[in-house]
This record gives sequence, structure tokens and C-alpha cells, in this order.
Amino acid sequence: MGPVAHPVMNAAVLTADRTMEYREVPVPEAGPGELLVRVAASGICGSDLSAYRGLHPYKKAPVVLGHEFCGRVVATGPGVDRFSAGDLVCSSAYASCDTCPPCRTGATHLCRNRTNLSHLGWEGSFAELVLLRENMTYRLPAGLDHEAGAMVEPLSIGLHAMRLADATGGPAVTVLGTGTIGLACVVAARRLGFGPVHCVDRGPGKGDLARSVGADGYVDVDQEELRPGSAALTPGGSDITVIASGHPGVVTDAAAITRPGGQVIVVSYFGGPQDVDWNSLVSAELTVRFSALSTAADFEEVIGWLDRGEVDPVSLVTHRFPLHDAAAAMHLMDEAVGTVGKILLQVDRESE
Repeated sequence: MGPVAHPVMNAAVLTADRTMEYREVPVPEAGPGELLVRVAASGICGSDLSAYRGLHPYKKAPVVLGHEFCGRVVATGPGVDRFSAGDLVCSSAYASCDTCPPCRTGATHLCRNRTNLSHLGWEGSFAELVLLRENMTYRLPAGLDHEAGAMVEPLSIGLHAMRLADATGGPAVTVLGTGTIGLACVVAARRLGFGPVHCVDRGPGKGDLARSVGADGYVDVDQEELRPGSAALTPGGSDITVIASGHPGVVTDAAAITRPGGQVIVVSYFGGPQDVDWNSLVSAELTVRFSALSTAADFEEVIGWLDRGEVDPVSLVTHRFPLHDAAAAMHLMDEAVGTVGKILLQVDRESE
């Protein structure tokens, strides 16, 4: 007998910094508590870009990136009882241990024993098939648009961040950065009953994206100085400022536009150390909170929004590429020429 042929699939593999190759890789097999999912659509996240640039702390080439996606279950391993073949699903970017103290209280995002997609040989969703753990997987409405399904994970990140703030009295919110997570924070702020929501970024196209998801105002820092009383900001300063950008000086910018006694929520990750004028935060007695990932409760809330037709996240998508053009998609995100919102890889067009 000759060697046994193992099934293969197509994937976009990060083989070196800023180098993607479309090639065949082995199909993973669903073990105990695992599901094999055929990917329909996968978004490109800022963490994927960080890995592409060689800056991510643990996602390193060679690796298949991707964790913002939806797809259909094609196989389940032993012990999986909440999902069946044909279910439309999405997932978080990590699998928690479910036994540590944070996990036992539902704070799975704080699990120090969690394992992550695109790390230690666990490949991500820039592929025709992805392997998931049951405890990280969420069922989507059967007829949900696949692009909307791929947006659940980033929307859950924005919701988790905004749930850290008190919406009582409709406080004014300013979001620094209009990438997908910043805009997800805008969506969540509108859903949770916050007051006017303003965004800050560069270029008029970003303002169009912000307004498309409900922002009341926008400051283009290429045209106007960022300060309390800027044309689109609350004169007395924002009650809550969300940092959804990692640009140098962003924490100091946040302190400058937040009212005394206000709150700063940091949801962005940074490419390196930040120089912070801590005195500006101390003198204004600002509360600074940090937001990491999301939980099952966040996923379930977002899926409910989509199921009831209360949110249409597809407006955030500005570019679409087939999986075999993932290198071009990553290059576009890296260069960010023009207005670049969410970039999606359309992986399994046949499933649509």
C-alpha cells in the first residue's frame, strides 16, 4: 500500500513579514469538544495587520490569520452536543479554560489559560475550513447575511467596551479612531442609550463611515485642531472618551477633550510604549478603564441585534476580496490609501 493521502484545503498563509501565500494546507480534524466549520466570510482585524507587519506579540509567521468570520458547521467531534452540521456560526478569537476563577464568574475574557486562534499551531479563518472549540462558538440565525455574521465578533468588542461606562443621563461620548472597533463602539453607544456620540479621525471618508453607523458629529484632525469646543465636540468636554486608536499621544489627546471627572475607556492595543502626560489625567481626576476582548453575554446581545434587524453592520464593509487575493487585501489595509473600512475575504461563495 502507498502512503495515505490526507485531505487538504486552500488557505492564505502569512509566511514572513508582509508576505502572504495562497496554498494548500492540511484539513484539521475535529477532536473531542471541537467543530470543523466551512468559512463563508472572514474580516481582517487590526491584530491581523499587526501580525502581518511582524509586530504582534504572539501571532508570528508562518501562520493562518483570521478570527472575525462566520461559516457553517461541517463536522463535530465527540462530546459536542450544542451544534450540528449545517448550523451557521461565528466564534470568539479565543477558547477559555472554563475552570479558573474568572471563567467561573463568566469573565472568560480574563482567563489566563485561554488559547488563541492563530497561535501555537491553531490556524485561523483565512482558510476554507477552521477548527473551533464548542465553548467559543455561537449559533447565528440560519438566514443571516454572511457578511453581517462575520461582523459579530468586532461588534461584541465594542459592546463590551461601552458596557464599562454608565449610560445614565445620556452622557456625551467621543470615540478617537474610526476603525472597525471604534465604529463598533459607536454602534454600541447608540444601542445602549448614550447621548451624542462624536468621532475623531483623519479625512472626510472616515466621517462618512462614522455617520453611517449613527455618529452625531465628526472631527477631521487634518482640518481642525482637536480640543474641547471643536465644531463637532461637546463644549465642556466629553463625559466618556473611547480610545480606539493607537496613534502616538492618543492618551494625552483623550485627556484634553474629556471633562474633569470624566471617564476614558481604552479598547485599542498599541504597537509600542506610549508617552503619556499623566498629570493631565491626575489633575482632571479622570477614571481610566481598559477593555479586553468580549464575553458570551456580549456575543448573545449582538446576535440578538442582528436577528431583530436593529443593526446593519454591512455598511462598515468598504472592500471585498476572494481568499486567493488575501495578499492584496492585506496590502491595502497596510497602506490604507483612501477610505478603508472593514475589509472582508469572501471565502466560500458557493455557500451563499
